[in-house]
Amino acid sequence: MSEMEERLLAFRCPRWDELPDVELYVDQMVSYIERHLSVLDVGEEGHFITASMINNYVKMKLIPAPVKKRYGVRQLARLMVVCSLKRDFSISELSVMMKFELAKFENRVIYNLFCDEMERTIRHVFLGEAIDPPGPSSEEAILRAVMTAFANKLYAHCIILSQVERAGGEPLSAPGANNS
Repeated sequence: MSEMEERLLAFRCPRWDELPDVELYVDQMVSYIERHLSVLDVGEEGHFITASMINNYVKMKLIPAPVKKRYGVRQLARLMVVCSLKRDFSISELSVMMKFELAKFENRVIYNLFCDEMERTIRHVFLGEAIDPPGPSSEEAILRAVMTAFANKLYAHCIILSQVERAGGEPLSAPGANNS
């Protein structure tokens, strides 16, 4: 097992009650998210979030606007979800999913379910650990499907990168990059 896979298997997403209970300025939000989600950047694609991205998510109503330039736990939790999944799903898909999930569950509950499901599906995909079927609600089925797609993409990245490493090659360039 590669070091990258070991880091992913050890990953633990902070739960609602572990998120900062003080309001944060945008640069503190960026720092917090980068610090906690950097392990998920297996393709080394760059920053998960920037201040301008946060401003755009507010304009798109993906997250609530700050109050006096400060963000609370609700905004931070939503950004953790968006930042984790935005490389696999479009912003419009994430927006629909979040509205659908938040119609059924309160913020704290759905965020903690998201964290649990993320860790569970990573272990399932990487180690083949058994995982119970999702609950009877369509919201739980959607969350499972989203997290399974997310975990499978992480796994695929790990396999590809380990093969490139073993071959002694350079990391693959981005599609459309000039490789001459």
